[in-house]
Amino acid sequence: MSTRVESPKSLTSFQETVHYSVTADAHPGALPCVLALFARRGITPDLVKVHRYKQDDFFENNVSIEIHVTGLSAQEQNIIFHKLAAQIAVQNVRDEILFQKTQPKLAS
Repeated sequence: MSTRVESPKSLTSFQETVHYSVTADAHPGALPCVLALFARRGITPDLVKVHRYKQDDFFENNVSIEIHVTGLSAQEQNIIFHKLAAQIAVQNVRDEILFQKTQPKLAS
């Protein structure tokens, strides 16, 4: 018995990945507050990258937080963006849509 399998190219789909870039004050509560916004919505980010830096002698230390999340609806993306921007320690938030090519798993 033969089973027809479509070519992988025709099965390839695209899922949106949102990249949030957050600049915040470098204090111990900043990162947990940012990540709590995702946890409260039951979302586990695909990637979290944090870097602490100092701009110059006149400014306090800052932290750069990069977060990637796949599969959010446009409404969820917008809600999270505004909630991130409303955090007290957050200075700046940017978001951009990335596309991730996904291959389906074929049954063996």
